[in-house]
Amino acid sequence: MNIDLLIKMTNEIGDFFAGTAQPEEAARAVANHLKRYWEPRMRAQMLAYYEQRQGAGLSDLARSAVALLAAGASGPAAGAPLPAGPGSGAPPQGTKA
Repeated sequence: MNIDLLIKMTNEIGDFFAGTAQPEEAARAVANHLKRYWEPRMRAQMLAYYEQRQGAGLSDLARSAVALLAAGASGPAAGAPLPAGPGSGAPPQGTKA
């Protein structure tokens, strides 16, 4: 997929979540969105771009989210969603939506 399109989409997702939560929570929500809804090849391409170009073209929020995604991708639970925080759009664990 075209990296310019992935950058645009990531920035737009960041813009959406920017108005819903504090910056750290919004970044976590964007990272969770990318992890849940993006195809693995799309995530891998964005992560490779982030590593190579330090996220050039990404908004600050989107860059923070991709950094969280990159940190989570190297951990032992790479397939699990990132922890949900308040305002992340996900219900707390152990509760019903």
